[in-house]
Amino acid sequence: MTASRVRARKNKVLRSVFQTGISHPTPLLLPTLPGEPFGGPLSSPTSTSTSRRDSISLLHTASDQVRWDRAWHAVTSKIQLPASVAAEDSFGSLPAEPREEDALLHQSLALVLDAPTALPRAAHTDDILRWHTHQVRQHFVHHVLPLLAACASQGDHAQVLLSSVQTLEAAHRQYLYGLALIVRGIRDEAARPVVVDKFKRDLHAIIGNSWARGLAEALRGVLSRLLALILGSDRNGLASGTGRRGHGQPDAARSELLSLLESLDNVGLAGDKFQVLFAEVMDACMSDFIRRTYTGVWTALDVGGNVSPSTSSGCMAHLCDWVENHYGRLAVEVFSRLGGEVSWTDVAQWRDIAIGRLASLRIKELFDIVLHWPESKGGLEDLRSAVATPQRRLQLTDTFSATLQKRLLHPGRSTLDILQTYISMIRTFHQLDSSKVLLDRVVHALQLYLCQRDDAIRIVVTGLLSSPDSIDSDESKQRLVELAVLLDEASQQQRSHVDEEDLDWDDMTWVPDPVDAGPNYKRPKNEDVIGTLINALGSQEIFIKEFQMIIAERLLSNQTGFQQEIKVLSLLKKRFGENALQNCDVMVKDVYDSRRVDALLRKNLASTGSQQADSPQPLNYHSKILSRLFWPSLPKDPFTVPAPVAEVQRQYEAGFKQLKASRKLTWLDHIGTATVQLALQDRTLEQECKTYEAAVIYAFRDDNESSASGPQQRTFNALWETLMIDEDLLESALRFWISKRVLRDMGNRTYVVLERMDQDESANAADDDGSADEAIEMNQPSPRRPKMDQQEQERRTVFWQFIVGMLTNSSPAMPLGQIAMMMKMLIADGCPWSNEELQEFLAEKIAEGELELAGGKYRLVKKQ
Repeated sequence: MTASRVRARKNKVLRSVFQTGISHPTPLLLPTLPGEPFGGPLSSPTSTSTSRRDSISLLHTASDQVRWDRAWHAVTSKIQLPASVAAEDSFGSLPAEPREEDALLHQSLALVLDAPTALPRAAHTDDILRWHTHQVRQHFVHHVLPLLAACASQGDHAQVLLSSVQTLEAAHRQYLYGLALIVRGIRDEAARPVVVDKFKRDLHAIIGNSWARGLAEALRGVLSRLLALILGSDRNGLASGTGRRGHGQPDAARSELLSLLESLDNVGLAGDKFQVLFAEVMDACMSDFIRRTYTGVWTALDVGGNVSPSTSSGCMAHLCDWVENHYGRLAVEVFSRLGGEVSWTDVAQWRDIAIGRLASLRIKELFDIVLHWPESKGGLEDLRSAVATPQRRLQLTDTFSATLQKRLLHPGRSTLDILQTYISMIRTFHQLDSSKVLLDRVVHALQLYLCQRDDAIRIVVTGLLSSPDSIDSDESKQRLVELAVLLDEASQQQRSHVDEEDLDWDDMTWVPDPVDAGPNYKRPKNEDVIGTLINALGSQEIFIKEFQMIIAERLLSNQTGFQQEIKVLSLLKKRFGENALQNCDVMVKDVYDSRRVDALLRKNLASTGSQQADSPQPLNYHSKILSRLFWPSLPKDPFTVPAPVAEVQRQYEAGFKQLKASRKLTWLDHIGTATVQLALQDRTLEQECKTYEAAVIYAFRDDNESSASGPQQRTFNALWETLMIDEDLLESALRFWISKRVLRDMGNRTYVVLERMDQDESANAADDDGSADEAIEMNQPSPRRPKMDQQEQERRTVFWQFIVGMLTNSSPAMPLGQIAMMMKMLIADGCPWSNEELQEFLAEKIAEGELELAGGKYRLVKKQ
């Protein structure tokens, strides 16, 4: 629709409501006298009284039409509005009040108002009230509206309102002055208020629908400021609005608001547009109050707005009190001054709206509530009481799923963080919805993502096997120790199994299933964090296989008791059945049987008095005897053990054959540990190490033949030929003793015993002076690498952290080409290394024990 057609339709509607055919003030018409034209001037009076008497007599002697025309002219010329506009009062000064003795105006007004009775033969008459209304409308459009537009163009909102109200007040004085003259002539006193009210209603309708463009913006700004102070929509306003402090400021703002409302109502600006605007500002204040007051605040607030840490309830009661005693009270005061009323139903609706908005805020904060559990119980209570409809439950799950995908399920978060968040989710959603329907809706993406993390099962099992006493230590930051704490709870020790939950007639806490539950829904009996977590990690076979590997490592360690392992095993047997974990039972039995057999064999060895001739003290040797068919496949990396150890093993085999003739021992020498005592020239060292590390340092023992030639030294190849050990294990052992400052790398794959600490210091000084020109890499000989500057060290650290992140969160094993490609694509500045340089860097990490290479793929070394 074009603009011209719109204007035409508006004019048509306007003419249908407001009649525009109004006559204008007429000249004073006099009867025709001999020698004078019709309507000419009267003869010069000799006195004022003579002229007035003549005029009155003429009103009586002229015809009805002429009398009506003269009366119309007298009245309209008296109440006609000025054509020009003055700057001070907007319309100049008011005309002087008419004197009671002005009989001509009084008589004229009586004729105009009662023309059908007083002048029955007048053919053309008009309505003076309608005429005055029309001239007011025309005057408002041509003179007042431009002034209002000029007022609205000012910058300050308060000044815009002040000047606009002053302008309209001046207009009202002019318009009501003419109305007062007309109403004074109405004989029926009961009709006078009706006429005044109708005129004001029409005038206010014109003003209310003629707002200047900037007036609404100014009024919105002033109302927002005043309501924010009264209702406490800002952080400091909470104290003001609830009466804790700053009591004078909201009271002053309330008085200013009510005074503004009175002024706006008097000048006609408090109509429908204002009420809609006020409702919008009140609505925005409610949203702003909820956002500023309750964002991140999950503990209940008292009446004064103070946080109450002693209670775990939410903020719902504080919000309802604010709506009823502050928000509703202000609305009642405002609308009562505007002629309206507020019912209790309206307040209840506002309370429901506020509760819904608090629920929306808590839904957005739900992920943070999960992360801060249990400190965030109050926020969860707000959700629990507000999220009661299927629509809000759907909004909650959709919003939380999107937040979960954005903030948690990505390679930047470690598996430990994801599992910890999952545990908090289980607890939080169980408190929010014990039916577990909401949790099932949001957890599928997380479970699928966890199945892609190879270390998820190991982290869970390691957490179950941890010590519950370490929950407050630094170990809890690296393990899921809270799983071990949960395992000690009675609810996990005694899990009730009800085959037919629908027939559990003794359950006094029974409630109906949620309306949004699925067709195969079964209500859970308890929270069951451990069970939910285990079920999310994939198939039962995968979990049990990983559990067997981990518990085998724990059983082969040096710890003395295995109470936690047995407790976890009992829990899993309740969940998976006895047969599924039969191998684990045998493994635990082997460990305890080994202690008895080992004690018996050691007693027999001691009774025979067997002792190696070259050993300065008896060799304290322990072994664990495992059932090969029931334990996981353990790696076999044989090497030549020291002669004293070999002799003890031979005696062990002989004694074991006597105990169990049908069985044979196969030694796994590289799995055990040893405690080594080293006697050097300036110190004595006792070190716990791996068995292959002990064998390597034993190969450097001081024999009598070479004692005069100085410290013992061996080459890499000589050690390999002597021990017949895997090269990787040999490199790892040499690096271990170098780090302990027992051996020193001489270059050319030659190592020497560091008998005195000052020898190492002098060697380092020589290296700094440039006297040494070659060094040995642990994988192959190469020229000495120049000393790296600080920038290169930082870059290598960043690259290593990136590689660790890839192998932890993206894929557990990667070939060299894939690692190089991802580094070049994802690192901001790119990776300047070639594949050969990257391979050399990864080889260093392998030698340090951080990486391992298997099947052409690099992976992180699993550490407990």
